[in-house]
Amino acid sequence: MDRYVICGGERLSGQVKISGAKNAVLPILAGTLMTKNAVLKNVPNLSDVAYTVEILENLGMNITRENDKMNIINSGIVNTVLPTELCSKMRSSILLMGGMLASAGEVTIPYPGGCSLGSRPIDIHLKAVEKMGVEIAESSKGIYCKVRNLQGTKIKLPFPSVGATENIMLLGTLAKGVTIIENPAKEPEIVDLQLFLNKAGGNICGAGTNRIYIEGVKKLDWCEHTIIPDRIETGTFMTMAVATGGELFIESTEPKHLSATIDIVKKTGAVIKINKNSLYIDAPEKINAIEKIATNVYPKLPTDMQAEIMAMVLKAKGKSYISENIFNGRNKHIPEMNKMGANIIQIDSRHFEVNGVDNLVGTEVEATDLRGGAGLVIAGLSAEGETTIKNISHIERGYDKFDEKIQAIGGKIYKV
Repeated sequence: MDRYVICGGERLSGQVKISGAKNAVLPILAGTLMTKNAVLKNVPNLSDVAYTVEILENLGMNITRENDKMNIINSGIVNTVLPTELCSKMRSSILLMGGMLASAGEVTIPYPGGCSLGSRPIDIHLKAVEKMGVEIAESSKGIYCKVRNLQGTKIKLPFPSVGATENIMLLGTLAKGVTIIENPAKEPEIVDLQLFLNKAGGNICGAGTNRIYIEGVKKLDWCEHTIIPDRIETGTFMTMAVATGGELFIESTEPKHLSATIDIVKKTGAVIKINKNSLYIDAPEKINAIEKIATNVYPKLPTDMQAEIMAMVLKAKGKSYISENIFNGRNKHIPEMNKMGANIIQIDSRHFEVNGVDNLVGTEVEATDLRGGAGLVIAGLSAEGETTIKNISHIERGYDKFDEKIQAIGGKIYKV
């Protein structure tokens, strides 16, 4: 099993180019099940993308890749049962439900895997597609879904779930009539999915607002689409710059997609200068603690930045308080950070007090999820001595050439 070995204490400086967004490309790949053919650009090289491509090929798709460009030929779905082994490795396999039902009329989905972050029920997905005319049967092996009468309808989500919003958008695109989603997720990745589907012939409007309106069409055609930059990767390198006392020019990004993250990082005393598709960050001499850090749905601070921001303030002057308002299990990185000399008090499963310390000390820790693993990398880069991070397969699910990008800006990190 691969691991990272980090020799901490280096000040990071230089340029970083941001890759395409993991959370944008995965639902768009699901959408290619409904198109004739597609060309995707700025596709990140991630294990989750590789797993999804394997699943699509198993279903009958022909996919080739050259660097960050992916050519997808859809000659027809030949299999409606998703492979258990691949689906068990990633939570986003549930996104294939909408695309498969819209294109093939049925699908059997093993229960998805991915990061263990506490309660992440898929009932919200199932209730939505049932309302659109899909019959569902569950067993110990997974979920069998079959279209009886695919019909657009009005769906008000009890929570603005990103995945559920995407599944409804996919299914509604080829449903009869009109589908309206109230209280949808508003993330930039939702807007990117709308743009992709509309390029292929869909008729969707309202992504990024309180209501999405989908007028069903009979079929989708060919399209070419460029995946938006990864706002979480951008935020990760911002927090890394602060934690290491560094200075970075981050290019090929969309600063407008991470306003809440920028606002939090600025509170450390960092200087941030924003351009259209890039930003500059210069760390403060001493990191200010942040009195209130709270994750929430977009456009507020993303839960995917919680662990990285926590790592950023481990050596801050004073106490920082973090509230995790999305996932009640997003706290497994805390004992690992404390092994390194951090002083984090877990008040309960969602509320944490970070007491700044003078130094962190490298040791052996384990990544238990994607973003927690990224937080451990940041902590290791800002620690004294050598840090070994085990189980980095979690990290590689969401970061393209992470170690190579860090090496290019002066970090001593090695994959062994």
